[in-house]
Amino acid sequence: MKARVIIGANLGDEGKGTVVANYTKGNDNVLNILTNGGAQRGHSILTKDGNVTYQHFGSGTYYGADSYYSRFFILNPMQFTKEYNELLVKPKNVFRDKDCRWSTIFDMMANAFECFEKKTHATCGMGIWNTIKRYNELGSMSFDTFMSLDYRVKIKWLTSVKEYYEKKIKIPVDQEVIWNSEFIMRHFIMDCTFMKMHTKTVGLNEITGYENLIFENGQGLLLSDTGKDTPYTTPSQTGSTYANMLLIDMGILDENGNTVGDNDVMLHYVTRPYLTRHGDGGMESEMPRNNLSKDVNNDRTNNWNEFQGEFRYGKLDIQSLKDRVRNDASDLPFEIELTHCDEMDRVSEFEKEFDKVNIYDSPLV
Repeated sequence: MKARVIIGANLGDEGKGTVVANYTKGNDNVLNILTNGGAQRGHSILTKDGNVTYQHFGSGTYYGADSYYSRFFILNPMQFTKEYNELLVKPKNVFRDKDCRWSTIFDMMANAFECFEKKTHATCGMGIWNTIKRYNELGSMSFDTFMSLDYRVKIKWLTSVKEYYEKKIKIPVDQEVIWNSEFIMRHFIMDCTFMKMHTKTVGLNEITGYENLIFENGQGLLLSDTGKDTPYTTPSQTGSTYANMLLIDMGILDENGNTVGDNDVMLHYVTRPYLTRHGDGGMESEMPRNNLSKDVNNDRTNNWNEFQGEFRYGKLDIQSLKDRVRNDASDLPFEIELTHCDEMDRVSEFEKEFDKVNIYDSPLV
């Protein structure tokens, strides 16, 4: 079995979607595993049908891959329903781990209220941090358990989530009617029902029939969880850690991280020739894009998000990149996926520092 792990090497927006789609195209029996994070990801690919952005599905969906949500992925029934109905190509199968955490409408709304109140751009508006904190403080309930409840009990439980936030945040006056409406709970339950109908609960080690596994990470190495509640990182391990744990669960790696039998594991670290970042937070050597190169375009694949703010650019230090990639990869083999090379020619610099560099002159796949 061939397993690839696609990892953002920097601050996100490196081109992970393009790389996933590239390795899916032309291959049969691909299972696209969403390793970490949640629907705050926005992985875009440029196709003959135009730009396609995936948040709750793998970027290999367009080329026939099925999606799997690992236990480290946070489900979002609202985004799942919206996105599924908009997919140009729908997957034959969508699987999810029974232990996936999941966001409610109140996690998302609380996230938005806090963002607007603080006037910051440190979120994607999907309620990821809120969901995790709520799980830790209010207790957990699996998605399947929720779906097994009577409608009235579902409403009662959602009301407890609503009241949890009312003790923590100020509800904007112009949002009180929506916040207090039972309609949003009814609509949310409908989205949950839709997601339940279109997914199957199964352990990753129980799935068979796939020759190619593509683990699609969210965010990038410089945004990985610090163990603290910091506003400009993500509450997730963004490198190889989670994928390695899942590969051990599947018997593809042993407990020491060595490949078992004829299985083949490759890590793919994705980067542009320059740095990019959405929203607030530190960024080394930030500068206007035209100062990097006259050929650097306004971004062609990432969509503007009111919560994230402006798309930012900076100079990439290849030695720093090399250090963090080698530290994350440990003893596993890896390759560099260098995207947007038509905008800045630094190929020879990368080839001097890395044994294997795959070149992408265009985001078109």
